[in-house]
Amino acid sequence: MHSRLRAFGTIGFAIMALLTSLPFAMGAAQDSATPAATPDAPVVVVRDVLSSTEPESAPGEVLALVEYTIPAGAVLIVHTHPGVQMATVEAGTLTYHVIENGSAPVTRADGTEEIIGPGENTTFQVGDSFVEPEGMVHYGENLTDEPVVLMVASLFAADEPAAIPFDVATPAA
Repeated sequence: MHSRLRAFGTIGFAIMALLTSLPFAMGAAQDSATPAATPDAPVVVVRDVLSSTEPESAPGEVLALVEYTIPAGAVLIVHTHPGVQMATVEAGTLTYHVIENGSAPVTRADGTEEIIGPGENTTFQVGDSFVEPEGMVHYGENLTDEPVVLMVASLFAADEPAAIPFDVATPAA
């Protein structure tokens, strides 16, 4: 567990501490299909909400711990989030693109830190973690034959969907 916390970096440790110190509305894990589509074919990303709560310290916000499974060959739509989201790669390899309106701080599994800015892309491996600030336009794709599994902590506006499509064509894979 200690190596996983190091991979998150300082910001990740603070969020993990917040997650463990807040009272949670624990319920049964729920699987739901979150559609993510390319212009050619729809793909289904599995969104498994492990825990969520509306913290008193953040009125109108939902704090959630979610596991996403992205199938092999999937290209996600270009999108933003209605709040901050932090992720770590649990399995697979994710190709990640930042389009505009922000940068993604990254902590690699070996502790190396970097920033992925507008117009840049990278590949995330198991143990890598990254932060997606509110409103940053981005997308990911799984160019492998294996699913990608992400463990995600998010603090989003309660009345917004987890992903908001952005009006830009998703590049063909």
